[in-house]
Amino acid sequence: MNAALRHAAAIGAAFLGLTAAPADAQTASHFECSNYEFNTVLPAIEGKDGVFFRTFADLRMQHPLDERTVHMIGQLAKILKKNGTTLIYATIPSKSQVMPQYLPAHAADYGFQPEVADAIYTDFITRLNVAGVVAPDLMTALRANNGGERALFGADFHWTSQGARLGAQAIAEQIKADPAYADLPKQTFVTKAIAPEVAFSGMRRTLQGYCANSLPPTETMAYKTDATAGTDDAAGGLDIFATASEVQPAVLVGTSYSDSPINNFAGFLAEYSQLEIVNYAITGGNQFGSMTSYMTSDEFKAQRPRFLIWENPIYNNLAQYGAAPLEELIAAAGNTCTTALPITKLDANTLEASLDGLNVGAEDAIFADFGGEGPREADFSIEAADGLIRHSKIERSQRMRATGNFYLGLSAFAMPDFKKVTVHFDRPVTDATTLNFCANTKGDAS
Repeated sequence: MNAALRHAAAIGAAFLGLTAAPADAQTASHFECSNYEFNTVLPAIEGKDGVFFRTFADLRMQHPLDERTVHMIGQLAKILKKNGTTLIYATIPSKSQVMPQYLPAHAADYGFQPEVADAIYTDFITRLNVAGVVAPDLMTALRANNGGERALFGADFHWTSQGARLGAQAIAEQIKADPAYADLPKQTFVTKAIAPEVAFSGMRRTLQGYCANSLPPTETMAYKTDATAGTDDAAGGLDIFATASEVQPAVLVGTSYSDSPINNFAGFLAEYSQLEIVNYAITGGNQFGSMTSYMTSDEFKAQRPRFLIWENPIYNNLAQYGAAPLEELIAAAGNTCTTALPITKLDANTLEASLDGLNVGAEDAIFADFGGEGPREADFSIEAADGLIRHSKIERSQRMRATGNFYLGLSAFAMPDFKKVTVHFDRPVTDATTLNFCANTKGDAS
């Protein structure tokens, strides 16, 4: 624990402004809710003025960010930068970090301490910035809300269009401060209010089943952003793909915070940065779904953006699946997968390649290129000279894009002498399917 966290922890409950309630108490509900706090689907507590907090995510005091993960994101940022892309890691704070004034006294029974929660977020982004990752302070930005609506919904954990606007402003400030911004083509974007709309909310729907009275609707003002006449590509607005001859100013990847059209997050980013924003966000993709889908795509290989904005909630643990997802991103970010391996077709779905003559180590990777989109699984088998075989599988969920490109980092393969690699796809290979060796994928960031 660093000094900031130790100091915050030492403050103690006397300074928290939360009075503990009996451990078995259910918060008195204005909406006549009952039995919802310990339900198995979405346990939550009711705060002030119709604001609900999830006990597992919003009241969590631990948001892991181990040193290995920080180092690897720093490596990713440095390799991207060397190849012309600035990574911006936008950490969405939890609801309790954004709106602590709405917490009930009962939150103290869960061990929630506002000062410590603040210090955790600050420590999170500070360590990323020290590692060379641009990490804007969205907690401060969202708390500075002076608009007519809250930054986050009362009965949901997502941000409203007002919250998306505040987050976009903070990110745009970081983009404009970067030297790479100066020579990019600028556009003037105008955002217009349309009408209040109600966003779909699984959280509200679940909680409503425990409440007699109707919960606050997840309603927010809807907006539309377009380029103004007289600017580049004005008629096209926010196009999904730029042409091959154009500079790709900025790409947005992330979760439902970025993917939901009702909050207009990508539009606000375009307005405040004056850059075209291409949005690849995926709802339900969790930590890596959108980022991996984009960085393993042929679009990324063909045309890298100047800015890559990676939005992720703080409660999405980047180390949940070990080092493999970040190692794959690091391998995809570089230009080291240039050694074509001699391949032999073993069966309809399987290729084998010799690794003889290569100095293979933990910093290297194997790139399996199916040659087109479609496959969602690639099973790797690595064989050593002594006959030892290690296996690893890379899978793409149904929410992810099946790009057909799979990068296997070799740091987990402690083998004295690599002999060959075998890759089995979940569909028949073609003449376009290849295997490549990626040498020293992390060397550019040392």
